[in-house]
Amino acid sequence: MPINIEIGLSAIASYRRMNYEIWYALAEFVDNSTQSYANNKAALEEAHIQEDEEFEVRITYERGGTEPMFRIVDNAMGMDYAELQHALRIANPPSNPNGRCRYGMGMKTASCWIGNRWVIVTKKLGETEEYTVEVDVEKIENGDPELKTTIVKNMDPAAHYTRLEIFNHHREFKGRTIGKIKSYLKSMYRQDFRSGSLALFYNGEQLTWEEFEDRLRVNRAGEPFKNEFSFEINGKTVYGWAGILDRGARADTGFSILHANRVVYGWPDAWRPECIFGLNRNDLINQRLLGEIHLDEFEVTHTKDNIQWYGDDEEQVEKKLEKQIANLISTARTPWKDQEDPRGPSAGEVDIAIAGLKDELLSPEMIDKVSITVLPEESALNESLERIAEPVKSTRQPDIRAVLDQIEVWVYIVSGDFGPNDPYVVCETGQNGKIIVIINLQHPHVLNVEGEQGLINYFRHCVYDAVAEWQAQRLRSKLDPNTIKMLKDQLLRVSFQMEQHASQSEGQEE
Repeated sequence: MPINIEIGLSAIASYRRMNYEIWYALAEFVDNSTQSYANNKAALEEAHIQEDEEFEVRITYERGGTEPMFRIVDNAMGMDYAELQHALRIANPPSNPNGRCRYGMGMKTASCWIGNRWVIVTKKLGETEEYTVEVDVEKIENGDPELKTTIVKNMDPAAHYTRLEIFNHHREFKGRTIGKIKSYLKSMYRQDFRSGSLALFYNGEQLTWEEFEDRLRVNRAGEPFKNEFSFEINGKTVYGWAGILDRGARADTGFSILHANRVVYGWPDAWRPECIFGLNRNDLINQRLLGEIHLDEFEVTHTKDNIQWYGDDEEQVEKKLEKQIANLISTARTPWKDQEDPRGPSAGEVDIAIAGLKDELLSPEMIDKVSITVLPEESALNESLERIAEPVKSTRQPDIRAVLDQIEVWVYIVSGDFGPNDPYVVCETGQNGKIIVIINLQHPHVLNVEGEQGLINYFRHCVYDAVAEWQAQRLRSKLDPNTIKMLKDQLLRVSFQMEQHASQSEGQEE
């Protein structure tokens, strides 16, 4: 008797543990809607003209009331009974497997990842029946696969829509996550926005993509530093463009990878081939070089957040891309004669920073802080800091551990162990041959730190203060403020010197 493979009903509950980010989960629904539009474009364009509408997908997140809800609504083709039944089967590929919907998993996995209960309401153009299906994941997990289905007859044949509502969420979405959702969705569907084929809304706000064209460096003839490229890797076509920002910012650079005209990996978290950008560097090329690369003939991961690389495909793509845009890479590494460094602050930014600091220094709150007349005894203060630091040192491994000549530097970046009322940093300099630096991410000042570069600079100052203090104490025994500042000045030059040396090495290799 043959043995058959079976997938138990409980497997559906495991989807909540999928490696998703919320913006990729929501993109699964937008992919379904846009693919429905693409598959039925002629009929839908005629219907939209008659209705004086355009193709829309609206995502709404309602946090009020007793139960948060995600709602995704489109005016694409809609589904009849057979199509709805097909859509609800696990791992049942669509009829067109070369579009954005490839594996027959997206809607189910994304819905289950977000919440335990979801409802689909759909009505197909030209049909007269509306279908509502309710999915209760816990009920299915417990062995009952039957879905409650409601049919409404005698509907207007001209109506067409699909509405999905998800309840009983596994996680909460708020704060910066909402901003990230909008940023990622803007980036993902840039091609649809360019062609005018999609109006995408999040909580009533229409999302649009801001192009980089006006920010590209131009030559003396006024032509932008931008190359289009095309090549083949193991029989698969690769194409796209690369350009150089005039005034760069690391957050905007790198390559966006597109598959089926949808970004699967890109801005605001771009792909940076190591042979071009190096590893975690912040030099000129990381501040200037950007582009888009289409990899339609490669496979995507099942969560559609990257390319599923096989063999040496990724390495070959990187090498050929580097060769195709070698002129841009060389130009991007060269300092502009009319700009000292594109990363430096503009005059306007300096003025804003001066005004902000001036307001802070002249505030009543600042006067209160500098008017303190009573300080705890030094021994009592040290004991207090030791009590704060000891649980971190005894229960955690340092996030950074570096051996510097005669001393080791151990850096702890803590969040759960400290609170907003604890010190911004606790340092122990030179004890037992170690400099201990514990940085408190819960401190209110960290709320004003923006982006990875802001955070790197904040970490630098916390750590280099401790290192400079240790150096001053070792060299002069008595702590002298000017000596400490001089030593810290040298430490703050390290990252720039690293860039210079890296650029020199790369120039020699070429």
